[in-house]
Amino acid sequence: MAKEDRNKEVVISKLDSLPITTVVGNDMVFIGDIQGDGIVRIDGKVEGNITSKQGIILGEKAEVNGSLESDNIIIFGYIKGTIRTKELILRSTGSVNGDITSDFLQVEKGSKYDGTLKIGILPAEQDDQSINKAPHNELL
Repeated sequence: MAKEDRNKEVVISKLDSLPITTVVGNDMVFIGDIQGDGIVRIDGKVEGNITSKQGIILGEKAEVNGSLESDNIIIFGYIKGTIRTKELILRSTGSVNGDITSDFLQVEKGSKYDGTLKIGILPAEQDDQSINKAPHNELL
């Protein structure tokens, strides 16, 4: 019985209850960056970066060569590039070739991923000079 309950468990994303405001159809090729506040659904090909505050959905036939940045991302399709998000759901048909930084990650069986994973959003910029601030005489 417990095994049946686990198989029926479905995670509902915040994106499921919000309207999609922008769509790149499956017969479209978009070259350039996409920026906005609403929810963007990609079913075609995008050569560029996608930044949207509320969410990004890559459909099963989507192909993106660029970075994704949003609060919520669901991937059914393919992306080659970096992902930075609060919530990432990688569906069974999804494929990621790139690095992921996310607070929450759900990966379904059958999905593909090749890259590095960082859980927890890192500061935008680290002070590289802080590494070299140790007095040199302490090293001798």
